[in-house]
Amino acid sequence: MIINSEFEEICVKAKIQAEMMVKNGLYSRFKLSKTSRIEKAYLGCIGELAFENYLKKENIAYRTDLTDYSTNNSDEFDFLINAKKIDIKVAKKTTKSTPSDNWTYGYPEEQKPNTKHFVIIGWVDFNLKHVGFYGWITGIEIQHFPVVSKNGFAGYSYKTPNHEFKWGVLNKDFKEFLARIV
Repeated sequence: MIINSEFEEICVKAKIQAEMMVKNGLYSRFKLSKTSRIEKAYLGCIGELAFENYLKKENIAYRTDLTDYSTNNSDEFDFLINAKKIDIKVAKKTTKSTPSDNWTYGYPEEQKPNTKHFVIIGWVDFNLKHVGFYGWITGIEIQHFPVVSKNGFAGYSYKTPNHEFKWGVLNKDFKEFLARIV
């Protein structure tokens, strides 16, 4: 599923949101510089805002976590829909390759995937100016994948231990996702 409408507007909003999150004490588990923390939060905010546009288009009522980062290290969820916690995870697309079932994703063990009902996995492509959502998976399913320290597809080291799985295990049917949350 590709979201390309309002990409520039989403990026502007995401930049403002990321800067406020870091200013208000967003926790950096990687000990990153302020600039790097903003960049990381910015990417996540783009994914969340794009997914929010999708929910609005589908007329899905939702709530976002309004965590005060001056008192909490991280948020509990990105979206709450009918008591179901949804976490949006995107990465910056840096290759010309189309995402595939062979790509792997590492979900940070410390973020306790079993506390999320659903996790949506996608990417941000700044060249084509869109956000893509490849599929979704339950937090319980993620919890059962092995914890590793190195990405099995690309070979880079994770900064923290991650439950890793191939993108091929993701359910790509977003109509089914909507049916399960409403």
